[in-house]
Amino acid sequence: MPETVNNTKELDLHWTEEDSELGIPSDGVYCKNLDDLSKRIATVKETVVKINLDNQPALKQIPPILGECKLLEEIDISHTDLTEIPDFLFSLPNLRSLSCCCNRISKPPQGFSKAKKLENLHVRINEGWDFPEEITDLAELKTLTVDLYKNIPLPETLGKLKKLETLILSLKYKDVDSKPLPKSLSGHGALKKVSITSFFNKEKSYELNNTAELLVSCPKLESLILSGLKLDCGQGALYKLTGLKQLELRHLHVNGNIFNKISTLTKLEKLVILGGEFNTDQMPDIFSSMPELRIFSFSGNFVHELPPSIYTCKNLTDLEVDSAGIASISEKIGDLKNLKKFHLQDNALETLPESIFTLPNLAILNIEDNLIVQKELIKINEKLINLSKKGQKIEFFYKGQGFNHKIKRLRSIIKTVKVDVETYYKYCIEAVDEDPSVIKYVDKNKLDNNQHYYAAICAAAVHKNCFALEYINIETLGHSMYFSVCMQAAKSSNIGHVLKYIKDDLLNDKEYIKVCIEAALHNDSADFLSKINTKRFSREDYERICWVSILHNPATISKMDNPTAELRKLAEKK
Repeated sequence: MPETVNNTKELDLHWTEEDSELGIPSDGVYCKNLDDLSKRIATVKETVVKINLDNQPALKQIPPILGECKLLEEIDISHTDLTEIPDFLFSLPNLRSLSCCCNRISKPPQGFSKAKKLENLHVRINEGWDFPEEITDLAELKTLTVDLYKNIPLPETLGKLKKLETLILSLKYKDVDSKPLPKSLSGHGALKKVSITSFFNKEKSYELNNTAELLVSCPKLESLILSGLKLDCGQGALYKLTGLKQLELRHLHVNGNIFNKISTLTKLEKLVILGGEFNTDQMPDIFSSMPELRIFSFSGNFVHELPPSIYTCKNLTDLEVDSAGIASISEKIGDLKNLKKFHLQDNALETLPESIFTLPNLAILNIEDNLIVQKELIKINEKLINLSKKGQKIEFFYKGQGFNHKIKRLRSIIKTVKVDVETYYKYCIEAVDEDPSVIKYVDKNKLDNNQHYYAAICAAAVHKNCFALEYINIETLGHSMYFSVCMQAAKSSNIGHVLKYIKDDLLNDKEYIKVCIEAALHNDSADFLSKINTKRFSREDYERICWVSILHNPATISKMDNPTAELRKLAEKK
């Protein structure tokens, strides 16, 4: 029987596994084996232009039938069990887009340079690889996305990619330093967008000064995205990038107020600053220097109010200020006639200005998780209904009023606000009961530097969730109080995951042994014994801790150093 060929331009054979814990159902096409996969491709080989095989379990090797797909322009073979990529795939005459992030390929594929028309490449650099130099021979390449699982520099020959417009780097290795961009990109005539993202938040130091000097020489550069990096003082270099139209800064470790470094970026159309790591408590009045701003997104820092100049950005269409402690919005919001989306989720609003209801283009209003009472919500809803009757439909989000109100109350007490010590202490205790990590916002000065008050707040926080140990200010707590807080944290079943946050050098030997024994009595982690600092005590004390640990959780013997026969028997018996 002759093979039936479908007139299909796109073949989607991706697969997503079910995740019952997250409630994610399976999705896509599950091919039984390589033959099944090959047959599906064969039916469209004459016409197919795009094939998606992402995460397809049957793709153990590239089937020869793909070499017959002469019209194929785009293929995704990422997250599969491929161990090599054959030459014929790169030689497809019309191939323009290739995603090949496969962790089982042990050495760089040979043949990238044969993909003469390739414009878009997403590649994974595995451990043990060098950067495939052939990539720099791809004369038509416009977008290069590199997932780096090995800390290696990009080659100096990268500058040969004269048509490269977008460079996206995902730093997925654990080293704390990172390599700069190659100098050959200096003055690059086509480069428009650079994105550098670390997946180990704030741990990677990145030298931004040199990168900024390089990028400022690229005449077409208009977009920069930085995420999860430790810049320290390097963020000052941002002021040089005056040609930027888009700047996104996410979860960066910086010194000083990041806004003070970007007031020179007068061409910005999109500005995104997300993450509590910025430690910004004020939004400077700099927006009058950004007349072209259309999208502004900010969250994670309590700035309490929006600066007056934000209301002068007449071109704003999207304004998103979440988790920022905003208690009120000026009536001048009515001046933003082009505003379409207004997100104010998780703030401290109790009401909205009347002028919001005069915005002619407003389509989305999100005030979820604020402090607006039911009576006020009804009034707001009635006004939106009236607008709907006049033809302006606004999607309204309002659930969760009163959410984390004790945390918001605490964080609203800024340095200039006076409050007596006992009241402030009460607010702190109530706030850490809502979220123990709020301990990081406690102002020791408002506690009159009273260590007993701060110790009680710390104890309440770690009692609620031992992970709060990460946020405790040990200098404020004092060494004498630190032991009791650690003992409180040790009573949690999660202590095995948190031992890394205990500064054992601040405890004497007896104190550290007591903390370890208390932790062993409550720990649920099988790795517990690998997390304690065995250099702090004798073998005899170590075995005491192991006895307690194994009696409570026999699985912990798997990480014991040279377990005794007696302890092995105990674990087997338990």
